[in-house]
Amino acid sequence: MKLIHNLSAICATALVLAACAPAATPPPKPTEAPKATAAPTQAPAPTAAPKPTDAPKPTDAPKPTDVPKPTEVPATATPSAPKPLVVDKAKLTKQLNIYSWSNYFKDSLVKAFEKEYGVKVKIDTYEQNEEMYAKFKAGGNPGYDIIVPSDYMAAKMIKEALVEKMNYENIPNIANVDPALRTLNYDPKGENVIPFFWGTTGYAYDTSKIKRELTTWKDILEPEKDVQGRIAMLADPREALSTALRFKGFSSNTNDAKQIEEAKKILIAQKKSVKAYQDSPENAKLLLNGQVWVAQVYTGDAIQMMREKPTLKYVVPSDVSTVWVDNIAIPKGAKNRYTAEVFINYMLDAKVGGENANETGAPSSNIAAVKNGIIDKDLLSNPAVYVDVAKMGKKLELLELQDAKTEELFDKAWTEIGVK
Repeated sequence: MKLIHNLSAICATALVLAACAPAATPPPKPTEAPKATAAPTQAPAPTAAPKPTDAPKPTDAPKPTDVPKPTEVPATATPSAPKPLVVDKAKLTKQLNIYSWSNYFKDSLVKAFEKEYGVKVKIDTYEQNEEMYAKFKAGGNPGYDIIVPSDYMAAKMIKEALVEKMNYENIPNIANVDPALRTLNYDPKGENVIPFFWGTTGYAYDTSKIKRELTTWKDILEPEKDVQGRIAMLADPREALSTALRFKGFSSNTNDAKQIEEAKKILIAQKKSVKAYQDSPENAKLLLNGQVWVAQVYTGDAIQMMREKPTLKYVVPSDVSTVWVDNIAIPKGAKNRYTAEVFINYMLDAKVGGENANETGAPSSNIAAVKNGIIDKDLLSNPAVYVDVAKMGKKLELLELQDAKTEELFDKAWTEIGVK
């Protein structure tokens, strides 16, 4: 669900993905047809990380409202196949340890990797970036070879030298990743992390219980009586406070103490209507079993819920919502680096990456999977999944890496709200 970002790059990616269903011209979204970003035409040199195009320095926070027009490309364009990796199995370790968001790697694909390469893959999961980060700050790498930090956390870990630079000699399938996502502000040379999934933070509600349409943050921050006591919010200071900041017309990246104070007061007033503050998967469970009627969640969890319960609807609020990118990274101190790179290359294969994205439901950075028709059409055509970023423009915002003083303001506000 999740920074210093180049919103332009993300916008271009969303447009690519939305334009790739088979058709003579790019298929339209419900309101307009976005144009696609140019697909890669050849695999990069083995060790070369893509060069940024006018990428700002990592410390320069981008303006979240800058939405450029995408580069026009024929809808039938397909990336050229990357050079296959010749794996030296003698260099592979017996086990690979991954620390990731839940449900990010399809079980059958992991088992296929294990069978082919003789490597046992152990996956531990976390539901907040801060949970993962704390383990690495507490005493160094606790034994992981791959992590999946979100944008702002990737920025923080790169800044603190907690991730290793990628060796692209062992990851030729990097050619399958949308080049628009390769040069984001927090990694302008594409050296440290690889974009994997992206999406939005919104909320889902049960249309069998709530007959009217919910469309804004006001609907859950100042809920009507029928919804009061039936709301689940993310137990995440940035995401929860961001909803209130945006409701008031402020940026989620504000460093203004007065604005953060106003947001705090809104969440305190809302608290009596909130049944639970939990992580996105836990909120999803509450919504599925009917314990709540509305839940703040991330895109992937929303898709999983709707597959199980068709009466649920995912909303990207029309005010302003978070757009995020989750990245694959090799943490500093990883003991099984070569094995990690082989696994990353495997997951970036067009077929494997497409099948994995279909299972997860979250929008994929794998442009080859999109162009080759591997991503399910029902996902590509769902405007709440592959959002029309060009249309939403200023209504999507990236969470930026905060300075220490601003982090303290958010932490203090969250403490005073009293979420347990």
